[in-house]
Amino acid sequence: MFAIWRNSLLSSEILKYAVCVLKIPIFTNLAISSRRLEKALLKIVKSLLPCLFSLGFVVFIYSIHMSSNVDSMLNEKNTIISNGFLTSQINYHKDFAPFARRPLTTWLIETTSSWLGISMGKAFIWVNFSLLFLSGLLLYRLSMALQLGYLKGIINLILYFLSFSIIFVFFPPVFSYDEPLQYCFIFAGLTSILNKHWVGYIMWFTAAMIARENTAFVILGILFFIPDHQITQGHILDKRHLKFYFLVGLPVVFYMACILLFIENKGLWDGTQDEFQSRFSCFKENFKDLPSSVETVTSIIVSLGTFIYFLIVYSKRNNPSNMEKKFINAFILSCAVNTPIILLAAFSREVRLFSLPLVFLWPLMAQFCYQEIRLLLSFNLYPECFRNWRYSLIFLGLTLLNYLLSFRVYIPSFPSADNYFNEYLFVSFQLIIFHLLLRHSADRHPGNNTLPIWGIVNRLRKASYLP
Repeated sequence: MFAIWRNSLLSSEILKYAVCVLKIPIFTNLAISSRRLEKALLKIVKSLLPCLFSLGFVVFIYSIHMSSNVDSMLNEKNTIISNGFLTSQINYHKDFAPFARRPLTTWLIETTSSWLGISMGKAFIWVNFSLLFLSGLLLYRLSMALQLGYLKGIINLILYFLSFSIIFVFFPPVFSYDEPLQYCFIFAGLTSILNKHWVGYIMWFTAAMIARENTAFVILGILFFIPDHQITQGHILDKRHLKFYFLVGLPVVFYMACILLFIENKGLWDGTQDEFQSRFSCFKENFKDLPSSVETVTSIIVSLGTFIYFLIVYSKRNNPSNMEKKFINAFILSCAVNTPIILLAAFSREVRLFSLPLVFLWPLMAQFCYQEIRLLLSFNLYPECFRNWRYSLIFLGLTLLNYLLSFRVYIPSFPSADNYFNEYLFVSFQLIIFHLLLRHSADRHPGNNTLPIWGIVNRLRKASYLP
């Protein structure tokens, strides 16, 4: 391999000499053609790489769900698709009033089953995993609209698929159904509003609300997206901003019109009234005893904790831009509204419900984590850090505490032997522990803060393999 690399370097030097010094026409034309071909190939690879990452993670997530030692919605601890259970879930979403008001995913599944002549269970998998794949690409596109750059767009995509509510999307008690479609609409809508395409925003967010009505909490956050030049003209609640607020709120108006017609047409009034009356009994269920209370708190931590931690680290060490502040404020407002409502009127063990505000962090998470990822990948810092006995002692103590919290205190309502929830929580806390110690050590000894792994990325950049 070394000989091949050395010969290729020698050949490139000879070609460079022939072009720059001797100026031989045939070599000049050959060099130009070679550069054009290389740029064309790189362009194709760059355009395909987000698709390959998204597809790879979708296949990875599917393989986790179909593993014989776990109990997911897809397999029920088997290696074959549980068509009976998935069909029952689809029928349940058609008959039960709160779910019947969200007909889009069910319609896609039934249409796919009819067109392809496959079972409802297989159609459920095809539709939802295709939507997961698409949501990853739409998030990447949103990252590009925010002008983060190619590499950070890829990192955003990876962090999105590694989120708890995505990697365990169809595990009980997560029980996702409409979320992949909802995320697709939301990412498309956010891209539209960044590009000032109001028709696209209204269309996508109206569809997102029909997919799941809690999209309204996201729309509340979008109120912070008022253009910078309008903010300087007055207070955020100034009357001159009413046009912006009106356009932002239009999807809610259209949704209300659509849903009222749908409920009237399907005769769902009685079921809807019964649902509202029984909603607040969920609060007692969430805190009925100590294990339930622990699971409720852990559901919030495992869905939002790691993202909030790195957001705090970024905010303390950097001055967020105006656009970043809009997304951060939107996330905070969405959390402030979404979280209490879930605790009062939904089952908190359905972790996906807490993850909705992350639609404002996923597009910028690479920006928030970039320096910290570099730190965690600087493996030469680990010996320097843990050579100090104080760091080693703290690390052992925190790791022991992490183990006790993750595997002894946190007991999922569904058997932990059937999923990887405890392991995910442990790894999340351990990542934070490593970062805390490495960051403290690196700040104390800035001269040792070298990044050998990231050197590979820099070399790829210089070679034009990365933008």
